Amino acid sequence: MRLLKAQNTNLRNIYGKGVRYDINDQVIMDSDNTVLVPKGTTAQRPSTPVNGHLRYNTTDDRFEIYESGAWYGVRIAAPSTTAPVTQQNLGNGDASETIFGPLASGDPSYPVPAAAQNVLVFVENVFQISTTNYTLEQNPTTPQDGTTITAGSFSVGLDYVIVTSGDTDFTAIGAADNNPGTFFTASGAGSGTGTAGLRFAAGYYLQFTSAPDLAKPITVLHNFDK
Repeated sequence: MRLLKAQNTNLRNIYGKGVRYDINDQVIMDSDNTVLVPKGTTAQRPSTPVNGHLRYNTTDDRFEIYESGAWYGVRIAAPSTTAPVTQQNLGNGDASETIFGPLASGDPSYPVPAAAQNVLVFVENVFQISTTNYTLEQNPTTPQDGTTITAGSFSVGLDYVIVTSGDTDFTAIGAADNNPGTFFTASGAGSGTGTAGLRFAAGYYLQFTSAPDLAKPITVLHNFDK
């Protein structure tokens, strides 16, 4: 009697093509066609995933794998059509401003670099070195243009960052507290001696260690890490 050393999902012939499990617990798929993996939207992900799960995400139009306790998109080695190398112009230096942004890579899944060195930054044609010439700053807490406005002159609906609290109750006009650096959307003009400045839009910015020279363009190249 011949000893069977493999299981086969082929119902017609144990030697026919199908999914086989060999003596080493190796899964073998004998086919020159394709494999259709489970697919669905982001909302349809399994409620209790485990490391090693693989599926096709129809929301993001890509394969994804559950790894180290989180879902990650599977990237292909060829140049990405959804996240090609993107050149972003951040304006010109004025010899005083040190913060430029926000950064926009054009990749909705990874809109910002994982680290400062994951982008190429140029001031005019001079390459900038991360952590030496610039760092990444999330949601800068300084006023957008350095100008501070005294309470009583805030415009309803605009976003501000508290510079000095003085005797102003910023919580009465939309702030969570009265601490310098707190962001808020003004619900009133305010009163007192406190000051605030227009805040930067939410996002990641380049914080230069010294202000780029006057009229020198700042350029960022994204997605080299994709």
